[in-house]
Amino acid sequence: MQIFFLLISFVFGLIIGSFLNAVIYRLYKGKSLGGFSACVHCKHRLFAKDLIPILSFFMLGAKCRYCKEKISWQYPIVELSTGIVFALFTLEMLTLSGLFTSGDYLVLMYEFITASLLIAIFTFDFKYYLIPDVLVLSGVVVGLVYRLTAGVSIFDGLLGAGLIFGFFGLLYLMSGGKWIGFGDVKLGLFLGIVLGVKMVLLMLMLAYISGAVVGVVMILAKKTTMKGILPFGTFLTSASLAVMLWGEELLAWYLNLF
Repeated sequence: MQIFFLLISFVFGLIIGSFLNAVIYRLYKGKSLGGFSACVHCKHRLFAKDLIPILSFFMLGAKCRYCKEKISWQYPIVELSTGIVFALFTLEMLTLSGLFTSGDYLVLMYEFITASLLIAIFTFDFKYYLIPDVLVLSGVVVGLVYRLTAGVSIFDGLLGAGLIFGFFGLLYLMSGGKWIGFGDVKLGLFLGIVLGVKMVLLMLMLAYISGAVVGVVMILAKKTTMKGILPFGTFLTSASLAVMLWGEELLAWYLNLF
């Protein structure tokens, strides 16, 4: 039964990942989220056989069926990542509960929605060095609604949001936007509400450590310089996903070091 739930979650994640790819492209181009999918090159309408998550990409040889232009690797990577993340959240829930209750389903849906927004923000910031306000605002609303309806402390969420927003805002003002972008400042509201105070601090530690490691590796590989810009939102969102999945375990491991 657990394998069945994991498989369903993975496939559902693949489908949502395909949708996220469309959202990312249309947000960047300023287009409506409605309407049919089309090739980004020739604008030919795409049909079901062209949109099977992951499989269509490889069956078509990573090229559009109609114009033969290359399809970005972003599409299968986002689809696969979303599928894996959804399966991991389901595995975590099954590990804690064994069998799902109605309350577990609601929590899982909240985690799926939050994870989808984080993956979309990660991809958008990685590709375009931008964080869309609509994704951040959606995350804030989802986080607040969940805390208000699920009986989770709203004060902890607001305090976490205020803490990270204030910290990032101070860095932004002190550096004139050189140390951190204002998109990251606004993203802090979303992450703070989702994670709360304790987990926000853990997330920040993970984000800065991972950012420093990647930055050093890129400098040594001569892919960037000390003055190069890294999209910090990618580290914040990936660290947030890690904390949502394994925050308590990571915190316990860290405290045991001392």
